[in-house]
Amino acid sequence: MLAHAESLVGSRYTDGHGNEFTRTGSGAKLIITGEGSHDCTPGTQASPWNEAKARNVVFRAVGSEPGWWVEVTRGRAPTLRAMLDYGDRTIEAAGLNTTTEGFTGETREHVAFSLLIQRTACRDGMSGEAFEATARLAIGGQNYRGCGAFLDD
Repeated sequence: MLAHAESLVGSRYTDGHGNEFTRTGSGAKLIITGEGSHDCTPGTQASPWNEAKARNVVFRAVGSEPGWWVEVTRGRAPTLRAMLDYGDRTIEAAGLNTTTEGFTGETREHVAFSLLIQRTACRDGMSGEAFEATARLAIGGQNYRGCGAFLDD
């Protein structure tokens, strides 16, 4: 996590390891140790992570080959939604069982699944984006592996 740091102009955040984010006017720069400097520009598309958090999602994970994502909502009766196989298949499940390793349950079509989550660093193989957790979704004899984040932390 980057902490606010002193800056003469704009905003500046650092982590003491050489990583830094600075913003001045309408521009921004991200410096990642070992990767150099990246110019940042405002995006026109909303982040799916921010949209998920606004929908009360507590955990979200993504993966590739084949492309997939999964979201789990918070509450007494958590629900799970997933898009699998590049959008060819979607699943929904309510009344999940919460375990120390993640969630288990059955889809509306009565197919058993498990979502195993480990709080270990994970880097997406396609984008290179770093995440705080690894995730494995097992459903119908298929395993989907990817990276995720807890959105309520």
